[in-house]
This record gives sequence, structure tokens and C-alpha cells, in this order.
Amino acid sequence: MGVVVLDFETTGLSPLEGEVVEFALVRVRDGEIGLHLSSLCRPHGEIPYGAYRVHKIGKQMTLGFPYFEELLPDVISFIGEDTVVCHNVPFDMGFLNAYCARAGREFRPPTLDTLTMARRLYPGLPSRSLGAVAAHLGIDAGEAHRALADAMVTAKIYIAMSGMLSSAL
Repeated sequence: MGVVVLDFETTGLSPLEGEVVEFALVRVRDGEIGLHLSSLCRPHGEIPYGAYRVHKIGKQMTLGFPYFEELLPDVISFIGEDTVVCHNVPFDMGFLNAYCARAGREFRPPTLDTLTMARRLYPGLPSRSLGAVAAHLGIDAGEAHRALADAMVTAKIYIAMSGMLSSAL
């Protein structure tokens, strides 16, 4: 088994009220980035301007794409029995858990949080945002706040941190 990095872009911060407008899953095996699954997702409601300002995903961009709940079985299947890695697990898993609950599906994979790892490994960093941790590790953060770009950066951060931890043991 390995890990799958998960990142969501959403219409808001609350998994009870917000919706997923883009997701990405990136598989990591033996320190290597592998297959990925990603898509824009059409929300049922509007995309608030505040959310749009963060990820630049507008309602027009999502037309013709499925709703996230239609893709949920594919997401669960892709993750399988792997550990889910996120940069801020409570946010991303909060959304996944909310969609699973609404669908009547029980899915609680093990998780690992690169944000928590960064807080422990780099206590002197003034910020542990994805971009700040990537910059600290010399990783190009790419296009911030787009799901696939953020998932790839998180995967690289996870690989770098895992290497540091295993060499320290």
C-alpha cells in the first residue's frame, strides 16, 4: 500500500454548506509520483466571489462537468485502502466525509497531514502554508489553489519530508 494525495477546491470553507468545484488525487508509491485523477466539478449553487478570488474557478468553467457526488465512487475506488495525505487534513477530509455521509457511504481511510508534519519539523517557519513549506524545501509551488497543482506540490512535500524522517531514524 502507498499513499494518495488529495486536494479540493471548494465554494467555501464549510463542508456542510460548501461544494467541491475541483479535486485531484495523486498516487505516491516508493517515493515516486504515479497516476492521478482530477476533474472540475459543477456545483449545485453559485461560486461565491471570495472563493473565486482564491482558485479562479468560475461557474462557467464548471458547466458540462459532473457534480462531485457523481464522481465520489471513482474517488473512493482510486483511494482504495491507501493512506490519504493532505496539506490540512481537517479541511479536505471534512469535505470528503460530508459527501460520503450524504451518500450513505462509510469511508474512513487513514490520513496523514503535511501541515502537521511541517509544524513539527519546521517550528521556526513563520508560515506553514503549502507555498511556504514548498519554498522552504526548494519545491516550485506552481499554480497555487488549483487542485492538481496543489496535490502535486503536496506529494513532493510528502516525499521530501518522508525522506527526512526515514534518514533521521
